[in-house]
Amino acid sequence: MSAADAELAQLRALDVVPSDRVVALWDRLVPARVDDIAGSRWRGTGLDTGHPMFATLGEMRWWGKDFTDPRKVDPILVTDESGEVVPDTSATGGGGASLWEVSFRDRPTASMVYDRLPVIDHFAVVTSDADGRPTTLLAVMNGRGTVSGGEHFWFVLDRER
Repeated sequence: MSAADAELAQLRALDVVPSDRVVALWDRLVPARVDDIAGSRWRGTGLDTGHPMFATLGEMRWWGKDFTDPRKVDPILVTDESGEVVPDTSATGGGGASLWEVSFRDRPTASMVYDRLPVIDHFAVVTSDADGRPTTLLAVMNGRGTVSGGEHFWFVLDRER
């Protein structure tokens, strides 16, 4: 287990996650690349730093994200009443998203730009498989109206396929 993976495991085990620890971890990680995450589906887990988005996604039964290809992303997958994982565009203004390289904290990284919201999610690699494909990403929501009390919403994505 790498130091970054160990730190993330410690953060995931906490009921309340200190934002400064998440930021410090982010700054040590390698930025994700669009080609490394496109074509894959990811299970999401919020990190509870006290940001209101943590509770909102829980109420929505957020499951994760599907990066079908760089220009076709389902940014919010939820578990429906029957237990199926389905896209939910109600929280995205009816739109999807696409992947681009955008800088966050002075480094270019794979970023998901929402079609109809002023929101960008940025991704950094925590773990990779033997072929170098990312298997766990640390992610942060950024954009107009996303910062609460000076804090961003942080979450983790684990590759499903």
